[in-house]
Amino acid sequence: MARLRFVLTAISIVVSGCANKRPEPPPLRIGEPLGLVAVRTEAQLKKYPFRILQQFEQPVDLAFVIVDGPPVQLFTDRAHTGQSSAVLERETVTATIKLPSLLSGVRWPGQWTLVGAYFFVEKPQKMRAIYEIDGRPVLNYAVEIPAQAWTPLMLDISAIEGPLASKVGLLRLAFPGGLRQPLWCDDVLIMNNSTELVEPKKNVAWSVEERGFKYIIHTTNSTVTLKTPESAEHGWVLEEANDIRARFRSSGSEKLRVIYADGRQYIDGKLKPLGIKPSVVIDIQTYHENPARVEINEDIGRLKRNSPGDRNNDGYEESTGTYQIIANGPRVEFTLSPRSGFLVRPVVEITGLPAGPLSATMDGRWVERMVRLENGNVLIELPGESAFPVTVNVKVGS
Repeated sequence: MARLRFVLTAISIVVSGCANKRPEPPPLRIGEPLGLVAVRTEAQLKKYPFRILQQFEQPVDLAFVIVDGPPVQLFTDRAHTGQSSAVLERETVTATIKLPSLLSGVRWPGQWTLVGAYFFVEKPQKMRAIYEIDGRPVLNYAVEIPAQAWTPLMLDISAIEGPLASKVGLLRLAFPGGLRQPLWCDDVLIMNNSTELVEPKKNVAWSVEERGFKYIIHTTNSTVTLKTPESAEHGWVLEEANDIRARFRSSGSEKLRVIYADGRQYIDGKLKPLGIKPSVVIDIQTYHENPARVEINEDIGRLKRNSPGDRNNDGYEESTGTYQIIANGPRVEFTLSPRSGFLVRPVVEITGLPAGPLSATMDGRWVERMVRLENGNVLIELPGESAFPVTVNVKVGS
């Protein structure tokens, strides 16, 4: 799933994201608002509300930057947007952007979740980005700016809690030992990247939200927060979010996390429930360890036994807690028979169904929880618990 990427990570990681090399933007036409230029030249900004605080178009704009080192200069031959940018010269030790002056009279933080600016260097540049309130560094990151591209460096102000959250801080850039090359800065801005990826529905607690550099997942009886790669070395990347589940991947020791609306959670295939009663967890664990037997007419479909997350090649993918079925046409019918204990809200993923309106029944009753995934597969969650076999019929079309 595409999402906005920023440079904000541990110093050992070089982030590319939206820093891919691209041609310099065209010069600003007289009278054209700089905010509109930013939208045109940084396509990812189209997704989120933002406000540019400083464009460095006039010498007076440099008063909002304090440096420990040579005076900051206005540079007219390189800009992210507009006609000029601010350049920090070699031997600069720190540069501080006076956000309180730029945000005078603004209710803070209000809707805003991110604050930062764009930077350009000719060679990769390591530095430290600090958000400081009342002399206290409340956000402090080692970062590396890639070479030869205007790159946004954003800090997650939504992560600040308590009384400090309502105070506007200073954005301080530190270069241990001093800069060894010029660094250009342009378009200081604030942004609201809050997105309801799965919106809560009436009488349903399930929702998935992206806010700042974290995901907030509300299940039936629990809330979990996952950090993104911008704020954690092995943060989580969202791959899928819908009315049934959310799926995340990471480069850390835990690779795959799948969370269902009812609180079922599978981390690398192991059940780690969220807010589910212990008595119910026992049934779910038994069912997960002893998946149902699946019977299907080979004329209309078959089990998919070679999924990467299927440990036993039995058609049940332990990594996601789903049965995997391949349909041969617009209709498929199968029976799930419990081997031990109960069937507990079985989830089935079907490959091969053509596009079109979906309908499904379980033992003649309508099944309501169905979604079409981005890859065209159909995800179905069957209702309730059963100690007996259930027969499911899925079809496309009227």
